[in-house]
Amino acid sequence: MGGNVLKQHCLRYASRAGLDRFFRQLNRNRLLVVMYHGVSAAGSPPPLWTQLPVARFREQLLFLKRHYQPVSLEQLEAAIQRGQLLPERALLITFDDGLRNNATVAFPLLQRLEIPATIFLTMDRIGSSGLLWFDELYFLLQQALTRRIVPDIGCRQAEELLQAGLLQPAYLAAVEYLKRCGSPLRTSIMAALNRLLPLDRSLLLDDYGLLSWHQVESMHRSGLISFGVHTATHRILTELSASEWEREVILPRQTLENRLQVPVHSFSFPNGRPQDDFLPHHLPALRQAGYLCAFSTESRLFNWQRDEPLAISRIPAGNDATSDPDHFSLATSGALPFLRHSLQRLKTVPGGCHASP
Repeated sequence: MGGNVLKQHCLRYASRAGLDRFFRQLNRNRLLVVMYHGVSAAGSPPPLWTQLPVARFREQLLFLKRHYQPVSLEQLEAAIQRGQLLPERALLITFDDGLRNNATVAFPLLQRLEIPATIFLTMDRIGSSGLLWFDELYFLLQQALTRRIVPDIGCRQAEELLQAGLLQPAYLAAVEYLKRCGSPLRTSIMAALNRLLPLDRSLLLDDYGLLSWHQVESMHRSGLISFGVHTATHRILTELSASEWEREVILPRQTLENRLQVPVHSFSFPNGRPQDDFLPHHLPALRQAGYLCAFSTESRLFNWQRDEPLAISRIPAGNDATSDPDHFSLATSGALPFLRHSLQRLKTVPGGCHASP
């Protein structure tokens, strides 16, 4: 039996045994932050994990509303700034990037269920007609595979995988390389790909296009949706020079405050992995720039008594195993670290589960 099947069996057994209910009670004073990106209403399955099908999103919202107490970004900021307490089993829903379907697909569901949420905007891309480069990259490589072209990506592993017809692994290798190669080289490679591989972006805008300022302002007026900064152009902080910090981190906050006429105190780290994508010295720099809280992609609950509010962890939910109902219920309860540790110990026991979630 394969590792993935064993993992699914272990997760299902743990969920049926009530491990998620136990940990929801145990962790009732910790904050659950769920991280989304896009919510797709397309009939076909989305090709990227960041696009969650709308039916699954609705199921998750109903689950979360049943078991948790949704709070707004303003409630969280007040709790940080003034020492106010959040309710037990507090839940904050967040979206990264500022994708158009946050307004057209996710927002109507959030309104219907009266659940507040926060959207972190890639500020310089709001109101533009293009795509974020890492989404565009997938569809360019898809075009390359269709046309039987192996373009120069700068990453031999990605090129070999594409030559073998393996689109998803090729994309994952390429996107990780381009995230780390520096902005000038990344811009050059993406420009060359666009010249080589024509792409009809109009077919992709429903899911991968960016919000307009009209949509942002309309959701803001509803009182249900709050907004924060996701840098100006989705640059990872560890690749920023000192001279780029103001443009990517400080000016976007000022722009958003001017557009919405409200204070903006929240930030989301692009890519968001501690030590890889942001470093300890970035936290005081964010504080000096006027931010009260910032959100990473580290997958765990936030501990009020111990954790740093400028590196708040989040539970991811996307179009992959993170949204399997058993995985989602265990992850949101905070049970997965315990389960991983237990399953690691079982590796030494004959007949035990040999995969960890």
